[in-house]
Amino acid sequence: MTKRVKISLFATLALVVVISGWVYFSLFGNPIKMNDAEEKVRAYLIQQKGYSPEEMIDITGNYSFTSSEAPYGASVTFADEPNNKYHYILFKDGHIQQHSYMDDDPKHQEPMVR
Repeated sequence: MTKRVKISLFATLALVVVISGWVYFSLFGNPIKMNDAEEKVRAYLIQQKGYSPEEMIDITGNYSFTSSEAPYGASVTFADEPNNKYHYILFKDGHIQQHSYMDDDPKHQEPMVR
């Protein structure tokens, strides 16, 4: 194999890797940003809403490729409602808002105002 062919193959492989990474992050989100969303929602609930860490049994970061204004967020399960998930979204300006919940009679409902 000539040097020119090797360089072409390497460049093609590098381009495929870059495009694959871009497609993956576009569809499934950046895991680092999802972890950051978990931490920001946890801090929001503790510092601004007055919850204790023990009141939250699960916080899971998530990503929505359909939202350009608020693509990252987190789902929260509270200890007193283990079968209900509350979804919080992080807007690009740093604002956090409860977006939805799964129960007909939620205990932790916040006003849906932006």
